[in-house]
Amino acid sequence: MAKRKSLPVRLVVYLVLVAIAVVDFYPVVYMAVNSSRTAVDFFRDPGGLPAPWYFDNFKALYYRFDVLRLFGNTLGDTAAAFALAMALSIPASFAFAKIRFRYRSGLYMTVIATMTIPGITFVVPNFLLMSRLGLVDHPASVVIMWAVTSVPSNIFLLVALMRGIPDEILEAAKVDGISYVQTVARIVLPLSVPGIVTLAIFNTTGWWNDLFTPLIFLQSDEWKTMTVAVATILKRFDTDYPLLLAGLFMTSVPPMLIYVALQKYIKRGLVIGSVK
Repeated sequence: MAKRKSLPVRLVVYLVLVAIAVVDFYPVVYMAVNSSRTAVDFFRDPGGLPAPWYFDNFKALYYRFDVLRLFGNTLGDTAAAFALAMALSIPASFAFAKIRFRYRSGLYMTVIATMTIPGITFVVPNFLLMSRLGLVDHPASVVIMWAVTSVPSNIFLLVALMRGIPDEILEAAKVDGISYVQTVARIVLPLSVPGIVTLAIFNTTGWWNDLFTPLIFLQSDEWKTMTVAVATILKRFDTDYPLLLAGLFMTSVPPMLIYVALQKYIKRGLVIGSVK
């Protein structure tokens, strides 16, 4: 009886999931199909298929807009921001999770509380600070902003994960005379890989798709990221929708590939700290 009842329920669940997948994936398919059309063909039938298939839009992105440099800027900025974010988040998370010191709980709650503050409120102070440091229109400003603003959420996840590290292992390392840096490098980091990979997915995909921060701090075309270039440089050709869709499609592919390739780590990274 239970199996008979469960079959309709499972069918409904599957249908709902399929509907959600179709709604989420449709924009990607739309961009992929219509980026392979000419502008005339697109305006003639916006909802149709290419007739014929036209791939010169991608060649135009490569030759006219130096798309490799844009990808390089985006990849370099995200990699540097993640390295800086982990350099700040991992030692802080280990201290909050395993080291006893005065005001630890209060300081931890203060750090976590900053997650509730809208980032838009810090735009003007951050811009004035970067301006005084001479970092406006320099990739360092975006790297610093991305890294620093991600630290509270990174600490929130890593602390939950590191609390699951057995104290016996850390005590044994202390008895063996291993220093703090060696403990973090040899013990904490290997045991925290699922959480770090999870943060890599969330942070890098968020930064890759970020339009606001690079748009504010990077003003010259030389340093623009791919997302900003699509929104600004390609916007000058806003009547050529297939070219614009080709840029959007190329911008969307790397985050999807990262997520698909590393998705198995997300569940592990999110639940590993909840059980012992």
